[in-house]
Parts: sequence; C-alpha cells; structure tokens
Amino acid sequence: MKKKKYYFLVSLLFTIALLYGSNNNLEPSIQLKSIDVLPALTSTKVILTADSPLPISKAFFDQTLPSTLIVNLPQVKSVPAPPKLESPQGIINQIALRKNSQGDFKLFIDLNQKVPYTIINNQQKTTIEFLKLNSQLNLEEINKKISSVDTHSLASLQNLSLKEEGNSLIIQVQTKGQFLPFVFALDNPLRLVVDLYNTHLNRPPLHLAVGKWGIKKIRLAQFQVNNPFTISRLVFDLEGPKFFTLDTKEKGLIITFPSNKVEEAPPAPLPKEEKEELLPASDQKTASPFPGSSPPIPKKETSPPERKVTSQPISTEASPPSFTQEEQFRPKTIAQPQQQYTGEIISLKFKDADLRDVVLYLADFAGLNVVFDPGVKGTVTVDLEDVPWDQALDLVLKINKMGKTIEGNVLRIAPINVLTEEQKQAQKLAESKELAGPVLVKTFTLSYSKAADVQALLSTKLSERGEIIIDNRTNTLIITDVQDRMELIEKLISVFDTPTPQVSIEARIVEATSTFIRNLGIQWGWRGIADPYYGNQTSLEFPNKINVDGALVPQGIVTKGIGGPLGGYAINLPAPAFSTAVGLSLGNVLDTFRLDMALSAMERSGSGRIISTPTVTAQNNQEAQIIQGRQIPVQTVANFTVTTRYVNAALELKATPQITAEGTIIMYIEIQNNAADFANLVNGIPPIITQSARTSVMVPDGGTAVIGGIYRTEDSITREKVPFFHKIPILGNLFKSFARTKQNRELLIFITPRIIK
Repeated sequence: MKKKKYYFLVSLLFTIALLYGSNNNLEPSIQLKSIDVLPALTSTKVILTADSPLPISKAFFDQTLPSTLIVNLPQVKSVPAPPKLESPQGIINQIALRKNSQGDFKLFIDLNQKVPYTIINNQQKTTIEFLKLNSQLNLEEINKKISSVDTHSLASLQNLSLKEEGNSLIIQVQTKGQFLPFVFALDNPLRLVVDLYNTHLNRPPLHLAVGKWGIKKIRLAQFQVNNPFTISRLVFDLEGPKFFTLDTKEKGLIITFPSNKVEEAPPAPLPKEEKEELLPASDQKTASPFPGSSPPIPKKETSPPERKVTSQPISTEASPPSFTQEEQFRPKTIAQPQQQYTGEIISLKFKDADLRDVVLYLADFAGLNVVFDPGVKGTVTVDLEDVPWDQALDLVLKINKMGKTIEGNVLRIAPINVLTEEQKQAQKLAESKELAGPVLVKTFTLSYSKAADVQALLSTKLSERGEIIIDNRTNTLIITDVQDRMELIEKLISVFDTPTPQVSIEARIVEATSTFIRNLGIQWGWRGIADPYYGNQTSLEFPNKINVDGALVPQGIVTKGIGGPLGGYAINLPAPAFSTAVGLSLGNVLDTFRLDMALSAMERSGSGRIISTPTVTAQNNQEAQIIQGRQIPVQTVANFTVTTRYVNAALELKATPQITAEGTIIMYIEIQNNAADFANLVNGIPPIITQSARTSVMVPDGGTAVIGGIYRTEDSITREKVPFFHKIPILGNLFKSFARTKQNRELLIFITPRIIK
C-alpha cells in the first residue's frame, strides 16, 4: 500500500514537472520586425511593427537620462537594427535598443525636449506618439486640414466631467455636433493643449486645481470666435511630461491620465556589474544607450521672457497657435504695431460697478493676485461679449485713467501718472547707478576695420563718462567707460571688426562687325570726222568738214586696260574705288570714226570681332575701378591762355558690389569703351567714339547677365544716271552706275560676379 502511494506521488510530481516545462516552452515569443519614425501633423510617431500584438509593460523617463523615454518590451526575442537618424526627426534625436542579462529588450528614445506622449496598440503595430510644440507646427498643413471640415454649423461643448478610476484620471468632454480636435504642447511651463475647432463653449469657463496625477491645473475656455475659426481650448498644466490617451467619441472626447506611479522609474540601484548585450547596429564606445550615434545635440535652454515693469498690458498666457500665414505678406510700417490681446474669451456686463470689484473679478478669472494703489477708485459700466480678458481689463483701466504692471503672477493697479513717475525715477536711478560705477579702460586692436570709422559708430553709445582715443599707428581704440556700456561696446566691436567679403567682377565687351560693298560703273566715248584731209568731206560748201566727239580724245592715244581710253569719255560713271575694269576701243582704218568703252566693278565683304575683358576685385560695398587705354590731349585757348586737358580714350570698368543674405550680388556698374577716331581729325584732334553702360543689377554668385547691347545696321544704295537716256530699255544701262554698301555692328556687354571664398 505504501509503495503504491509512493509511486503515485512520484508520478504526480513527474507530471507536474512536465506540465510546467511545457508551459515554459509555450511562452509566447514576439519578433519585432521594424522601427520607423514618421513625422505627423501635430506629432512625431515611432511605429513598432511586430508579428503579433506587442505588450508594453512600462514606459518612463529615467532619472539618469532625463530626456530619454525608456520602453520595456517583454516577450520580444528578436529585433531589427534600430534606425540611425542622420538629423533630428521632429522632437526625436536618436533611437536605440538594449538587451539585459535576462534577455529583455528596452527601447531608448532620446528627445531634444520633454513633451507629453501617448501609446496606441493596433494589432501588429504599436505607435508611440510625441506631441509637437506650438513652434514646430506646420501652419499651412493645419489650415488645409481645417478647411476640409464643414464649419457651417457649430458644435456645442456642453460639459466637462472628471472621475478617478483605479490609478487613472479620466476627463470626459461632452459635445454636440461635428468638431475637429488638435492636440499639441506648450512649453515654459509645460502644458498639454486640446483645441476643439468649430466648437462653441456652452458653459462658463472652468479653472480647476488638481494637484494629482502630475497635473497642476485644468482650464477650459472659449479661445477664439470666428477669427477665422471658432475654437474651444482645454489646457492641462503639467508637472512634467505625461503619458495620456485621447479617444474621440460621437458625443465628445475622453482623455485619460494614468497615475505618476506607473511612469516613474525606480530609484537608481547601487552600481553592480551586469552584462548587457548591445545590438549589432553599431559598436559600443560609450555608456550612453545610443552607441555609435552622433554626439547628442545640445538642448537649447529656454526661459520665460523677462517681465518688465511697464504700464502696457502684458499677457500671462502663451501665444496661441496661429493658423494663417497672412502676417508674412502684410506690408510692414514704421509705426508701432497695434496691441495684440491673447487672453481667454470672457463676457462682462456691469453698470456703475466699483472699479476694484471688476478688477478683482478679472484677476480671479486669469488666476492672478492683485495689489491696488491707494489712489485707485472709479466706476465701470460695460457690456462686453466674447472679448479677451486682458483687453477687457485694459479698457476698464483706460476709462478710469489707470494703468497696470504684472510682476510674476501679481497684478498691480495704479493711476497712470503714478506709474509714469515711477518709470522716470527708475530710469534715473538706473542711470545714476551706472554712472556711479567704476570706470574701465580697455584697448581694442582692430584687424579688418579702420579705427576712425569704428569710432564714429561707437561714439553715440558712450555714457557721459565715456571716451574713445584712436592710435592710428596700430589701428587701436582706447575706450574708457563704465562696466555696462563697456559690455555693449565689446559686442558692437565684435560685429564691426569682421572680414569683409570680396567679389571678383569680370566684364566682357563683345563688338562684332560685318561689311558688304558692291560697285558697278561704265565709261564710254566716241569720235567722228568728215574732212578733206581724209578724203571723206561732206560734198557741201557748208559744212564741208565735221568733227564730232564725246570727249577730248587726243590723236594717236591707244586705250590700255583700266588706264582709261584716250583720256576722256562722253559718259563718265565709273565704279568708285574699283579694283577691276575692262576697256574696249573700236575704229576704222583712217581713224575717222572711233568708239571707246570701259566697264569697272568692285565687290568687298568682311567681318570682325573685338572682345575686351576687364576684371576687377572689390570688397563688399566698396567701389573698384580699372582703366586701360590712352589719354588724348586737347588744347583750348581763352584770353590768350592755352590750356591743355586730357580726355580718356580707354576701356574703363567701375563696380560696387553688395552681397545679399541669400548669396546673390547686387552690383552698381559703369562700363566705358572709348576709342580715338584718327581717321576723322578735327583741327588735328581725333573725336572720341564712345560705348558705355551704367546700371545696377542683381546676379547669382557665378552667374552671367547681359547688362546692355546695341545692334546697328547701315544699308546705302547710290545710283548715278544720265537724264532721259537711263530710261531707255536695255540701252539705258549704258547711262548709269550702281554702288551699294551694307554694314552691321553689334555690341554686347556681359557681367559675371564671383564671391571669393
């Protein structure tokens, strides 16, 4: 019997061990396939894709890595190499994975600033979403998104309720109608903002102090009315970056905040050796959870703007997100811009109310403490609807000749003359303290600027005790002044004494000419003799002999080519400057009848090109000049005094470059290409042929622009004719000559600037 019990117990224990081992072997194993970073409209998303739903046991900010969100990934046995970001993606600097000795993976997301975040599980994809700050929003894309929503009928925000459920705070917003939520973050201090577009607040504004779950305060108000959208704003003042979830329902929103206990990292343990396996994405060279990544990007330390004591209204709220870009295109004026009010919307109705009571009401609405000057008194009668509270306060104070200052969260109300006098006294006190301070003497040796030029710029910045002395030999400024002014002067000198950029300017002047000349001419003469000497008299008493010729043709001269026949012609129309001619002479045996003719012709064509390329280098905003050519002396006589002056007949380039912030170059250019015309002397002095251009032009660095050009064509035709005879068909060509001259001239001026780097 005992043996049976013993065998039964052994078999039972063996079965339990098998079942336990099989359960361990059946523990789910998840493969993480990819990690992607995706910028969204109002957030930056880290998307984890796995082969099955991905459980996340904890997400928190560690004390040792305050700007790094650590996400525990249990049951994950296989992971890809994390993405290596060449530059920050939105709020995210880098992403890394680490595996500890127990085989568990942790995801490290390094942020450049702490912001609220949410985690969404959707089957095989898990999204960790970090909200963008107001300054990082893409306003143009948001405008497009909002414009797609039907805004003809406004939704109504009816109520807001809070309840605790376990370790979470649940905020339920009840609405009626179609609305569009936008969630983003504000910093300094950190706030989570939920804007409900196309929503009108149908309940009084809400200010609720929480002090739990990492939430300081909850505020609900009508932020904007038809400007151009109607917006209800829900603001959560946070103690630090918070995990939250937001669900959009048919009748509103549900926002959930878990307790801080879920998110806080455990206290840092005592140092102990623990072997951690790094993923093969990069080599381990540092204790940072981001091995092999680029050095961490330094975070900008931002601080709230300094509040100055002034009588002008100052908003205690952060600037709202502007969803229009019209401000960028409005013309800028020198006049002071109109006061902008950014407070939450409020409605007021008072009749003969005490000024102090109205101010107390507005201060309570804005969450400010109030201090009244003894001289504050007055009454208020107003009927305001849907105006910013700071504008309402400003109006109430103006009609009673009161002013205000805000220091921290304390609002002080006093008569305007009291505040003005205080400002004057404070300014005098600051000036007297400044002048009463010790005097410093410093020397500044300038490298790139002239001491005299910098002295003229700094002289207006000195105090009554200040003085500047120049040492021209060493180009040094010796400055005496108080400490505060000396700091300002040092900053100005660091701005003025910097290397001046230089620009190489190349001009190209191209002159092209083409010429065509054609000349045709004719010369001819004749002679007829009837004389008894030759035996061909007329057989008449009178006239018995006749001698007729077309020109004086001496006896016995023979025509020889282009030398001209017999010394004269009846028709003498030769081609001017001819280079080719044909002569013809006909006569009888006795030479009593003779006909002489000469044809002349000339045709000429030619082309030419002249390129002049002056180049000069100039400093930014400094004129440079280069000249190449000759000077022509010109003498004038006045009162028996001979005066000689010289006129430039040269190629000249003057240029003043100005480098813009975009890297383009604005140039003020004057180019002259003058030449002496010795072929047309006047009293022994050649005239000047002038080609010039003067202009200002903007050209990209290394680009070429045509700043001027002239195209000139000359076409002349000359015909010489014998009256009446030139009209005879065919034979008329014997009584006329033809000459044609055609000339084309073209001038182009190019300019090419290059910044010397």
